[in-house]
Amino acid sequence: MTETETTSVGYARIEQPFGVEPPITHCPICGHALIGPDGSQPCHHLAFIYVGAAGDFEYQSDSFQAAWSDLDIDEVEFNTFPQHLAEAGCDNKLLAIELTYGGMGHGPAWYTDVYGFDYSTLAAEDK
Repeated sequence: MTETETTSVGYARIEQPFGVEPPITHCPICGHALIGPDGSQPCHHLAFIYVGAAGDFEYQSDSFQAAWSDLDIDEVEFNTFPQHLAEAGCDNKLLAIELTYGGMGHGPAWYTDVYGFDYSTLAAEDK
């Protein structure tokens, strides 16, 4: 494995077809549904949920919050999100999934959210 492979954040961009039901995101490690009727329901693998429409994090683990708070970012843009994650010290143990979905409400609307999963939290029972 090269240094770039071990220091680069895993980042996947997924765009759903317009009009498909909003995604119910699950942890790729344990399969836990992350959003329930009462809002976010994080598992111990979840590092963050960033809601683009709100322009803020709905959830941050303690370790992710500490790392992100060291950054001086006024506004998060999706095209620089992977760079900011690297600046926060995240490496290939973090998988960020950017989900874009759209539908009709008061007209066509698109939304983008980013979910971060920390593979360094894997416990023996997860393997």
